[in-house]
Amino acid sequence: MIYKLKRNYILRGWDKKAWVLVHRPENSYRTLTQTEFQTLLLCDGNTNLEADYVTDDIRKVLKQLEKESIVEPMESASSLEEDQNYHYYDNRFVRSAFWSVTGKCNYRCRHCYMDAPEGALGELSHEQAMELIDQMAQCGILRVNLSGGEPFVRKDFWPLVDRILSHNITISQVYTNGWLLTDAVLDEFEKRKLKPEFSISFDGVGWHDWMRGISGAEEAAIRALKLCIKRGFPTNVEMCIHKGNQDTLRETVSLLSDIGVPALKTSNVMQTELWRKNSEGNAMDIREYIEAMIRYIPYFYQDGMPMNVTLSSVINLKRGSRDYEVIPIKHNGEESSTAHYLCGAARYAGYITPEGRLLPCMPMTACKEQELFPLVQDIGLKKGLSDSFYMDIVDSRIRDLLAVNSKCAACAHKYQCGGGCRAIALEQTGNLMGCDGNYCILWNEGYVERIQETAEVAIAKFCRD
Repeated sequence: MIYKLKRNYILRGWDKKAWVLVHRPENSYRTLTQTEFQTLLLCDGNTNLEADYVTDDIRKVLKQLEKESIVEPMESASSLEEDQNYHYYDNRFVRSAFWSVTGKCNYRCRHCYMDAPEGALGELSHEQAMELIDQMAQCGILRVNLSGGEPFVRKDFWPLVDRILSHNITISQVYTNGWLLTDAVLDEFEKRKLKPEFSISFDGVGWHDWMRGISGAEEAAIRALKLCIKRGFPTNVEMCIHKGNQDTLRETVSLLSDIGVPALKTSNVMQTELWRKNSEGNAMDIREYIEAMIRYIPYFYQDGMPMNVTLSSVINLKRGSRDYEVIPIKHNGEESSTAHYLCGAARYAGYITPEGRLLPCMPMTACKEQELFPLVQDIGLKKGLSDSFYMDIVDSRIRDLLAVNSKCAACAHKYQCGGGCRAIALEQTGNLMGCDGNYCILWNEGYVERIQETAEVAIAKFCRD
């Protein structure tokens, strides 16, 4: 009896994550048990699985894998395709790389941390960009999300896409302002059998042009969203909240949900140097932002829970559901939470700046301390993902923070808060192990309780069985 791994599956492994089954073309994955891994190694199209060394446990797992259409029986021997065979990468597992392919842009946003369109962070040369993509493949990166600046202003955008695809890396998301997103662009993606999710900025009805510094930006964003939805490309929207547009959130959610956008994420505008110069009095401190988001929560339920809405730092609201997640409550309140990583999101994703710097996340680009992190072209991506200052941060756990931050260690909320966001701590204190002042306010000034209470009252008032 011979079994073979189906063609759309490959076996991979990484440092501290050695047994992984990857499903193509979307490059989703699942971590395997030792027995599952051993069983799949035997499903090579040549090995007789009726041999004496095949244990009952392996036979049981084999039956389940066949039921799940992961393996199939063969009438005669037939070897796996070369790339299906197990390959081990001696670097940290990175599910997805978020890559700003350029710092240049066709907009003049009032808050841009890259100072586009001047493109303060520039972009890698064509040769450097191609080499970076090859290094991603050599590190076993499964997915790439493309951003800018504005990614479509890069002249060699499609050659970069083709190089990524040549390594069977999936392009999951593209972040764009939407101005250059046309039928012709979507045609190019479809030619390559790609349907990435487009994340398009939209900063509130009547305010988007002002925020983005371009007349017609609001019209362009709506047009692009409608086009993507018509063509079957998934979408989401990100909205920067400030004093001027805070009360347009309800109207904006209504507009976006009516045209079919499934998800919106808000955030307070990052306090970049450019924003401080150009906000015209519209900058909000964290308390003002939290208060504005709490005011919106009842509207969400009153309006029938029309779409997924993430109010960053405050609450995740789910379309058509009473279930919600209070974002500052990251852990269960038990001491065992100190074993968790400081940032779970950064564990399996990395951000590469337009100049090639490897960071845990995009918000850290706004901090001058980003220069502590390595340039890929200097040390190579594999070393960056194995032995660098970047890894010192990514591998840090809550217990490491509590050991050096006496304020966090003494806090009554430490086993739920988990130290908050390292990017905000870096921005506010210049210290990656400093306090996230935003989370300190959320927990110590009663906002967490208010968020929960506001949601529960609104659910009781507006939701019916």
